[in-house]
Amino acid sequence: MSLVQFLANIPHDILKRLGDLSVDARSESCRREINDLLQQTVLIGGKRLRPLLTFLMGQFFGLDLDACELPARAIEQVHAASLSHDDVVDNASTRRGKPSINVVASNKKAVLAGDYLLANVIVDLATLNRPDVVSEMAQVIRDLAEGEWLQLDAAQNRAYTRESLREIALKKTASVMSWCGVAPALIQNAPAPMVEYARQFGVKLGLAFQLMDDVLDFQGPGLKDQLLDLENGQVNSVLFEWLDLHPELFARYRSGESIQDLWQEKQFNSSLNQSLSTALVAVRTEAQQQLDEARNILNLMNSELGKNNPTDNQKSFRALEYIVDYLGQRSF
Repeated sequence: MSLVQFLANIPHDILKRLGDLSVDARSESCRREINDLLQQTVLIGGKRLRPLLTFLMGQFFGLDLDACELPARAIEQVHAASLSHDDVVDNASTRRGKPSINVVASNKKAVLAGDYLLANVIVDLATLNRPDVVSEMAQVIRDLAEGEWLQLDAAQNRAYTRESLREIALKKTASVMSWCGVAPALIQNAPAPMVEYARQFGVKLGLAFQLMDDVLDFQGPGLKDQLLDLENGQVNSVLFEWLDLHPELFARYRSGESIQDLWQEKQFNSSLNQSLSTALVAVRTEAQQQLDEARNILNLMNSELGKNNPTDNQKSFRALEYIVDYLGQRSF
């Protein structure tokens, strides 16, 4: 599914909101240098999938789009803050083909800019006078920090397992996607079971998104940074499945050999090449299973909301179905 095909199935009013959405650090006390730095780096470009999902879920639950704007902006700012911190932790040099924030400024300023964004999000959300919404966002931010810590531990100790990779994905990706469903449900005062459905819908989307991101690290088009995890010495789900098919390679990795050196052996061993294809199929299959479960939850929510949903709710329901399809077919 191309980006044009995908966007053609999104309600026009939501696309307009998305285009108009400002993710500036809007506080009057914000130093101009901080906002300029963010706009040059982590706030530039991107698909804005997270605010799009937030607007759609809000409309699905019957919220006015004005009420969705703050949570949509908040989650994009948190995502940008996590990128700012990740660029420092990963010692990155580029992001989306441009110099990363730590290169444009410095590690210290990149960390401070990310911290500022996170604080700005909490200040903004506090204006809703909804402690439950603020608490949910605080949990997302905590999960992001825990996920990065777990990823560092796994890399340093070479202690990757399927369970640890899933836990990292839950905290670093699924937690963010779950907010996109939970926040609108809470703001609309949806019943607790419906809030939990929305949470699980986001979790399933987030897990599938991360799995497909791992696949695209090996199969993506030229614009996608390829083999980025490999270059950073990180084992993602595809690399794990590949190593798991070759216990002798996995043992060498665990004993201290670099994943990059082991990967190079693939050039001279056809079975290592063939097993990469097997690993990619396994990860794609798992991603599709998560999407199937997300689709089931979406249908259940739609059924629970009843047949008297306004037209806008049904338009957003169909668009959410397209998002599920897009995540399984994305090539960017």
